Formats: sequence, C-alpha cells, structure tokens
Amino acid sequence: SRCAQRETAEGKYWRAFKAPTVIQQHGVVSYIDFIQDEPHHFAATTATRVMMYDASTQKLRKQFTRFKDIAYSGCFRHDGKVLAAGGESKLVRLFDVQSRSMLRQLEGHTRAVRAVRFASDRVHVISGSDDATVRWWDVSTGTQIRRLDGHQDYVRAVAGSPAGSEVWATGSY
Repeated sequence: SRCAQRETAEGKYWRAFKAPTVIQQHGVVSYIDFIQDEPHHFAATTATRVMMYDASTQKLRKQFTRFKDIAYSGCFRHDGKVLAAGGESKLVRLFDVQSRSMLRQLEGHTRAVRAVRFASDRVHVISGSDDATVRWWDVSTGTQIRRLDGHQDYVRAVAGSPAGSEVWATGSY
C-alpha cells in the first residue's frame, strides 16, 4: 500500500486555480488592459471596438464602438474612469467609461496610432504612430504639448515609468 501524501502549502496554492476562461473575440486582439483600481475590470481591443469585461464573471460589461476602422491599444486611466484608444483613423479617442460617450479626439498624427498610454498624473496621454512620431497630449484641453521625432519606422510601443509622469520609453521597428 502506498503512503498517503501530505498536503503542502504549494499544492494547495496551485489547486486553488480554476480552469482558464476563453472569451471569443470578433477579430485579432491587439491589446488587453486592466483597471489598476478595484474591481480590476479589463478591456480587449479587437477589430473595430474595445470590449470591457467584468473581472469576476468575465461577462461583457460595455463596448466602445465609435471606430470606423481598426482600433488599437485601448487603455484605462489608472482610476478606470476614462478609456483612451488609437486606431487606423490617425486619432486618439478618449471615452467616459461610465456613459461610453466620447470626451475628446486628439488630432495630429498623420498615420495610424498603434500605441496609447495614460501618464501616472492622469492628465496626460502619450501616443505612438505609424508616422514615426510620439506625441504628448494634455487630456483636459485636448492639445498636443510635445512632438517627439527620431524614430526611423513605425512606433509600436510606449511605456511610462511609475517613478514619474515625465519618464517614458518608446519603441519602433
């Protein structure tokens, strides 16, 4: 007869996980973002929309569908009250998450906007585009504060440092 195995803390930890949930989307998923504050809902940017899901139930809560063409990089402000997204339309769109109404359209890029992120100060957005530029925006006024040139190709990644809203890294092909 085999000896009964003792239950370990690590074994209990791993057995607590449930099977993964698969949520079918309408097209290619280009970005996923979680709200940093409770209850940590998440959004998937796919095709011409950004889909917001409940973190507990994985059920669809809201759809942001004001895109005539492909949407990219739908991301939440840290408090989850505003959503920003780029797209093939050359715009950065800002939405009120509660009402889904469009708050602003930030214009200036000349090609598709593939990367968008909020700064930690909650009042600025950075965007990267196929026009090889990175732009720094004031959300409250909708104005471009800074244009950063220097990339030789499409900008595909932007990331802000948690150390401060003025420290950013960007990447391109």
